[in-house]
Amino acid sequence: MAKNLLYLSKASLLLLIQLLAIQSDSFTNAKRIPEFSKSLKDVEESQKGQRVQGLREVKHYLNKCGYLNYEDSDNFEEDEFDEALEVAIKTYQTFFHLKVTGKLDTDTIKKMSMPRCGVADIINGSLTCPQFTFFRGEPKWPYYKRHLQYAIVSIAIPNVNLTEIKKACSLAFGEWARFSDFRFEFTDYVGHADLILGFHRGEHGDGNAFDGRDGTLAHAFPPTNGRLHFDADEIWSDSSYRVRSNQVDLVGIAMHEIGHLLGLGHSRDELAIMFPGIAKGQFKRSLSFDDRDGLLTLYSS
Repeated sequence: MAKNLLYLSKASLLLLIQLLAIQSDSFTNAKRIPEFSKSLKDVEESQKGQRVQGLREVKHYLNKCGYLNYEDSDNFEEDEFDEALEVAIKTYQTFFHLKVTGKLDTDTIKKMSMPRCGVADIINGSLTCPQFTFFRGEPKWPYYKRHLQYAIVSIAIPNVNLTEIKKACSLAFGEWARFSDFRFEFTDYVGHADLILGFHRGEHGDGNAFDGRDGTLAHAFPPTNGRLHFDADEIWSDSSYRVRSNQVDLVGIAMHEIGHLLGLGHSRDELAIMFPGIAKGQFKRSLSFDDRDGLLTLYSS
């Protein structure tokens, strides 16, 4: 398996990591999933006015997903259920079509426990769009850039080999090409690539550390950055049309992250590829009308 992966020289790797660090937006103190899962069990059914150990982990999670921010960062370290947290939870519940209670009820805890994309749900500060969303400033590829080349550069070794990764990415790019003017082409020459995809573990130089198995599955950056990172610790499926119950569908997740590479944010439509959460074993490889409308709207403006 190792011989199928493209490795960087130490000098190139150092340069890449430095570039990633310069260009990235960082989240606040991401926590590892085992700790967060335990915290969720501890805070279930808590509400405003209570002080419960583990609420600080929920605050960090909601901050990472774009729902919560404090002027005083010390508030993130308090296990106090304050008004700002209640508002953030209500917004989270609204986004995911849950009953809006402002409490950490069972359905909310269940949704927070799901593996998800590492890109924030709220980027422009509010839920103004009914379904699809864009990044702040609506970045997109210039009109003359519709033929994008992509390379696969993995710093970590995942459970699938390079051949299967290429097949999965080809299928994912193919779906977006079907419903847009974009054309995508694989290249072995990183210097020619507009998009660089790869597998990483933990801290990998862009400020968005992966958290081990489950939790954050992947993340990508808006145009024209071109970076897409998968968490190598996940159990990924291959390119076949079968996804086992303990696997994460590589094709489906790649489709989601490619949407980010093209400029789409998250959608509230659960049928959309750009919906931020996905369950293990879930097979989802078709662009919804919301996905297509989002891309058409972005590139027709």
